[in-house]
Amino acid sequence: MADIAVGAPLAAPLPRQRTLLVGTVLATAATLMYFAALFGVYLRERAQAIGSGNNWIPSSADIQLAQPSVAAWTMLMSVVTMQWAVYSVARNDRSHAIIATLVTAMFGISVIITTSFQYTQMGLVADESVAATLIYTISASHLAMVTVGLVFLGLMAFRALATQRISVQTDGFVAASVFWYAVVVVYVVIWTAIFVLK
Repeated sequence: MADIAVGAPLAAPLPRQRTLLVGTVLATAATLMYFAALFGVYLRERAQAIGSGNNWIPSSADIQLAQPSVAAWTMLMSVVTMQWAVYSVARNDRSHAIIATLVTAMFGISVIITTSFQYTQMGLVADESVAATLIYTISASHLAMVTVGLVFLGLMAFRALATQRISVQTDGFVAASVFWYAVVVVYVVIWTAIFVLK
């Protein structure tokens, strides 16, 4: 074994790899590009239909603003609770981390329930028109995104609760929050482009 020279500087520890966070950012960017393409198609088709004097939404449909507005405000509130969860995990506050994670999950589940209820009230048939097909495609894609976000958050919570110091899972919660914030942004665009503008 070679002797270490007296007074030689010690090698600095390697920085912790953040592959989960980097991978999540890349996956989130890809998901946002997918939704950007869907919104582009939706807005183009809507402009063409309105420009030619046709109804964009079939007259038989009854698209209310109440359910999407409740879902939009619920998603915006979940931003606060998600950030609360990240803050609590980073500070080893297990009880607040659990509460914040459960409240965030409750908000996500309530958006799924609200959207499912709205499907039963809209009176849209998926293949009845281009508008109906695109509305269902975009909103169902968002439901899938919410589900992925909930599973991701659940896995990070399970990993954190399985350790003594939950702060070692801060990167995982930050990664889950990045994806969750994208979920919220997408729904705000859905609420504006589809339900407010109609």
